[in-house]
Amino acid sequence: MELLELTGAQQGIWLELADRPHSPAFNSAEYVELAGDLDIPAFLLAVDQMVEEADAMRLAFVRTPDGPRQQVCPPEGRSLGFVDLGGCADPHAEALSRMRADLHQRVDLVNGPLARQLLFRLGEQRFIWYQRVHTLLVDGFSLAKMTSRVTDKYVALTTGAEERAPAFLRLRGLLAGEEAYRSSDRFTTDRTFWTRRLAAQSRPFSLSTAWPSVASETFVRASVVLPAALMSLVRRAERALGAGWPVLFTGCAAAYLSAAREAEAVVLGLFAAGRYGTETANIPAMVSNVLPLHLVVGRTCTTERYVAQVLESMVRVLGHQRFRQEEMRHCREPVSAPLYGPLVNIMPFPREFEFAGVHGRTHNLSTGPIDDLMLAVWEVQDSSGETTLEVTVDTNPELYSQNETTGHAEGIAAFLEAFVNAGSSARLSDVLGTVV
Repeated sequence: MELLELTGAQQGIWLELADRPHSPAFNSAEYVELAGDLDIPAFLLAVDQMVEEADAMRLAFVRTPDGPRQQVCPPEGRSLGFVDLGGCADPHAEALSRMRADLHQRVDLVNGPLARQLLFRLGEQRFIWYQRVHTLLVDGFSLAKMTSRVTDKYVALTTGAEERAPAFLRLRGLLAGEEAYRSSDRFTTDRTFWTRRLAAQSRPFSLSTAWPSVASETFVRASVVLPAALMSLVRRAERALGAGWPVLFTGCAAAYLSAAREAEAVVLGLFAAGRYGTETANIPAMVSNVLPLHLVVGRTCTTERYVAQVLESMVRVLGHQRFRQEEMRHCREPVSAPLYGPLVNIMPFPREFEFAGVHGRTHNLSTGPIDDLMLAVWEVQDSSGETTLEVTVDTNPELYSQNETTGHAEGIAAFLEAFVNAGSSARLSDVLGTVV
């Protein structure tokens, strides 16, 4: 089988794995609650077909004298395991227990398995589809694409309709695109942009005085689902301030962090798909990047002006998102200094979806290793079916307690509420004064 180079993102992860190659911290996982008359054989076949299409789900890694390489292996048997928990006293709790136990299993990078999928039957028309993948294989963008591809294939298999989306493209096409980028004028332009920006940005900081630290094998999590009524205020603020909720949330995260540490500027780590200006959206792989987002939190600014500045900064850095964070470290001194502090992870993927009479609701279990603190946010539906936002904070347990983690989740949610309640002419200092 052909040996392929690693993507830039994979190379960075491989270096991180050098001191702990079997660490379960690099597993990411989610599960989808499925409600409806699911055709189990058709669903199993749909997952098989998706895995056959997605090179990344069939990767094996090889250590060579020239460094790590990867190869795409042929499919091996059934991709999706099936477990009937209908006889358990609490099948949902049992499924969660089994998923969490699997998520924390040590990983063999060479012999695998680097991915696992299980379908749990909980009872009549109740299922859970569990997906666990090593971060060497795919990113969150790809995982969402693969989930959509499975549902697309399932609909085609059960109804006879044509598949809506085109088949996934081969991994070698993405690698060729990365090689072409590194020898292009665009790469030079991006390197110049980041060299200048990193030289001008403030020193990153954390909410923990013990930071920086090595990512722990586990993490602490706290989540807050915003009241649905608050989402109407978010929508109103989007219209009034001329920016979507991802920009509003990012700005609120920066303001909250700056107030907590009494700092004028914040350097957030902003997750990006890393596919800007490419044709790789239909290639599942590990491509995502983390960009240093330097934001000055001017307390005398109006909320309107502040959001405009946040939007401008986000647009600028996202325009240069293909330049790897590993490369950025060599654009300034010292190389070992942190590029950013807390992470912001905007999840724009649908968490609720319908396909062939089946309702799906996605839940995240892990996004990978947590060095410090990560703020994640996505749209969800509450118990009444109304759309709202869920804010999740993951922290390194060596740096934060459960109480501190919960406090930060509730704090950022409270600040977001105060921010969208304020008028566009309100001073940022006044908004900060209401919650910090």
